[in-house]
Amino acid sequence: MHTQLYLKEIFNFEYRLFRADRLGLIIALILFVAASYAIINGQSWVNKQQQAIQAAHTEEQARLQKLKDNLGKINAGSLKSARASENPANAYWVGNRHAATYAILPPTAFAATAVGQSDLNPPYIKVSADNKESFALNEEIENPSNLLIGHFDLAFVVVFLLPLLLIALSYNLLSAEREQGTLAITLTNPVPLWVLIAGKLSFRAGLVFLLMVSITVAGLIVTGTDLSTMDSLIQLGWWIALLFAYILFWFALAIAVNVLAKSSAQNALILTELWIVILLVLPTLINIVVNVAYPVSSRVAMVGLIRAAQTDATKESDAIVARFEQEHPEMTVKPVSNDDDTAATRRRVLVQQAAADRITQIMAGYDHQLARQQRIVDSLRFLSPAIVMQEALNAVAGTDNSRYQHLSRQVDVFHRNWQGFFLPKALENTPLTLADYEHFPHFSYVEQAISETTLRLFGGLLGLVVPIGLLYLFSVRRILNYPVTA
Repeated sequence: MHTQLYLKEIFNFEYRLFRADRLGLIIALILFVAASYAIINGQSWVNKQQQAIQAAHTEEQARLQKLKDNLGKINAGSLKSARASENPANAYWVGNRHAATYAILPPTAFAATAVGQSDLNPPYIKVSADNKESFALNEEIENPSNLLIGHFDLAFVVVFLLPLLLIALSYNLLSAEREQGTLAITLTNPVPLWVLIAGKLSFRAGLVFLLMVSITVAGLIVTGTDLSTMDSLIQLGWWIALLFAYILFWFALAIAVNVLAKSSAQNALILTELWIVILLVLPTLINIVVNVAYPVSSRVAMVGLIRAAQTDATKESDAIVARFEQEHPEMTVKPVSNDDDTAATRRRVLVQQAAADRITQIMAGYDHQLARQQRIVDSLRFLSPAIVMQEALNAVAGTDNSRYQHLSRQVDVFHRNWQGFFLPKALENTPLTLADYEHFPHFSYVEQAISETTLRLFGGLLGLVVPIGLLYLFSVRRILNYPVTA
């Protein structure tokens, strides 16, 4: 009972100090401005992606409609049959070029909170019947400076800027009163030191937490985010839980430094150094370890190997065609239809298929090495709560690497279906009809299972809770011997 009264009195006293202290108001104002701008900036990035998706969809629809119109005119005799590369009935050229379709990754409701990997991965992939490298290696052109420094989004504010503000609010949690001599006077009352710390911490943590949650929710609503769906409410719940844990981690770290009985200036220096280590040094070291342990050849080198494989397949084209005709003699005498270079088209398809296996092996080796790197990162990320928090916020926003890998796996399946629709027709010289156009394969993204996302987020939350527990145990032991006078 007495403990609750003490906590209430300390909480109220901290509130009065906050109102009288300009530093607290300045910190709150900085947080408000930074978070508000970050949400607006993040939403502008999402709008840019949505515009790109809409433009791609419009372009594809117009392109397909033109193909169908031309095919109808050719069938009606009002338009002369075009050469193979422009003929809307030629399965090879339509599947490889003219009817190439977009596999779109829709942004989530919380995409504006964390740009994540979305500045490295385009929101759509243009899939054709050509080999995978023809679209898998294509990327949006982005300003190199943006890729270097990243985007100013809400995740950046939370992970990088918020800890600095928390340090400013907590570096002298005990040391200031100890240096002024008021701590000894306060503790002459039957108030345990841990109650004093808890009261101070609860006000400051609650203030920052409520301010960040309020800004986030208000900002998302203002920018048009629908928070009424179950998915968005789940995302909001995870975001709030992660934010609370991250704030507690930095306050727990500040308490652990305060109970070392150093001066306020020393506390500020130590906490600033820890901020540098956690947010800058450790991520850099982990990156070095990953690259040394599992080096990945450059994409330029991979493209060179792919081109060499294509060249080798082209040189062997005569043998490839001869082997095919020997295995499928019925196709060698099939009459030419709607096409004036059936043999050339068939040669292109066979060479493409011959190169596909080699190219798949090259790209699989590259992807395998990247996967090994990712496994190390997943293991070492717990060394830095900042990395844990950043990846967790990306997962909440749906801009993490896992979601893009999920898209890539679906695109691989769709690509095989797309090839399976067009390439057999091209080999058999079967012309496309208007009915075929209505049955082209269509890509529809299937979201990750909620259990997979929940497991990943739970791991991130655990990566914050464990350090908090360890810092708490350290602080409890130090509090017992804390000198109340300087």
